[in-house]
Amino acid sequence: MRYDLGSVVVLLFGAGLAATVGLQSPLARAQDANAETRVPVASTTMALSKKTASAAKTAAAGHYTPAKRYFVEFRARNAASYGHMYVMYGEVNDRQEIIRSEIAGFYPAGDKRDCLNCSVYNWTVGHVVPVPSEIGASDGDLEEQYVTARFRVWIDAAQYQRLVAYIGQRKANKTPWHALFNNCVTFGRDVAVFMNLKVPPLAALSPSVMMYPQTLVNMLREANGVEKEQAPLKDASGSLPGEVVPKVRGAGSPQPPAKNLHATSNPEKPAADEGRMASSTIH
Repeated sequence: MRYDLGSVVVLLFGAGLAATVGLQSPLARAQDANAETRVPVASTTMALSKKTASAAKTAAAGHYTPAKRYFVEFRARNAASYGHMYVMYGEVNDRQEIIRSEIAGFYPAGDKRDCLNCSVYNWTVGHVVPVPSEIGASDGDLEEQYVTARFRVWIDAAQYQRLVAYIGQRKANKTPWHALFNNCVTFGRDVAVFMNLKVPPLAALSPSVMMYPQTLVNMLREANGVEKEQAPLKDASGSLPGEVVPKVRGAGSPQPPAKNLHATSNPEKPAADEGRMASSTIH
């Protein structure tokens, strides 16, 4: 059979065109299929990202679980001057009621059971030069009406034991108190850093940047994913002494309330005996 050159060219062109169209159709269908597949993948990725973010926020909030029955709570309260920051740490039962707790705050030394307002001198001088300090509970820490901010984190037994050891070490190696450079706010910041919590940039610069106790506690809470204020914990019924009253009230401590707020019904009173209470002045 004879083919002229023109016919051959036409046939070859037609075959190439058909092949190209044939190849493009499956390719186009494959691309369409890939496009359809990518949409759910992208949606799934976004959903997973949202779940991860939500889980991260939940982890930062530190919700109570049976394995995390211990807590550390950063608090700010009113005082006669700029307020006081301290931490409460302890254990709860299955109903999230406090069965034991301790308080650690950093303040000028001086108040004793037989010496009223003796910390006023150290507090005053401590605005100029460093003065001796104490770490523990101070007058007003247990009264809920004076609490201005709180941030609570739930931890496990191992974390709790490390925290107890850290605060014990700080008590054994107390540094001098100074109103500007080494105070209750820097102590609270140090505890947060030790617990591997997120610390606001301004707090990381402290004491270069002075912060009020209430400001730092709220910033810690928000930086760690807790947007809403947390309600106070309650004491377990019958687990605490009926009344815990300090022998001495510091000069700068809040005024005593009209009724006893240290009774068992007080939701914030820690499991402590009378000997563990320490009075102090303003911080």
